[in-house]
Amino acid sequence: MVKTRSCPDLCGWRTRLVAASIAVAIAVPVPLFAQSVPPAPPAIAAVPAPVTNPRALPEAAARIEAMLSRGQHDEALVAARDFLRQVTARTGFGVTNARLTAAPAEGFGMYTPRRDGVYRPGEPVYAYVEVYGFSMTPQPDGSNRLLFDVSFTLDSLDGRQMTDGLIPMGEVRLDSFSQPVDGFFHLTYRVTGAEGSFLLRTEVIDRASGQRAEFRLPVEFVEPRAALGGK
Repeated sequence: MVKTRSCPDLCGWRTRLVAASIAVAIAVPVPLFAQSVPPAPPAIAAVPAPVTNPRALPEAAARIEAMLSRGQHDEALVAARDFLRQVTARTGFGVTNARLTAAPAEGFGMYTPRRDGVYRPGEPVYAYVEVYGFSMTPQPDGSNRLLFDVSFTLDSLDGRQMTDGLIPMGEVRLDSFSQPVDGFFHLTYRVTGAEGSFLLRTEVIDRASGQRAEFRLPVEFVEPRAALGGK
């Protein structure tokens, strides 16, 4: 249970607290990743990003097309993954396809979208998000380590932060014997002491590079009587 005092001068909650109990779950396409949750020291040496030039992507696409025309399907798939790594090397670390879900995701893109963002206070909020462009740090056993720090807060609809600071959700550590292009998280938030409409803002940090990405999801916390129209 993590508790942080709200900002009474911004949100008018005065002495109320925003309490958040957050379970961080991670799931990724098998067999690319193996989950590991014990604390680990910060990564310090990441796999360098591929060197790109203005003609690299068109030339790589032409090579893939040639492989396909020759029936070299396996080679084309390997080259296509290298192509995507060149793309993410240019974009840098980021998150995409963030959305509220009815329950924790079961796999990459395997989730049930939530019909709305209306919750009762204390009701778990489930979210799904995909990550790309992350750093990979070589390990002694030959695997590559991906390490992320996750935190969140609530913002008012006009962009004011409702807590004194970001609330840490913990670290996410993944070890892969491949060089994955992307992956996904499913996150569980539990928020009490908040009523009304907010933006649930989550920050994800790629620890090795220090690059940050964030996403916002609209949520509304409504007391049961209000949700039923006061009946």
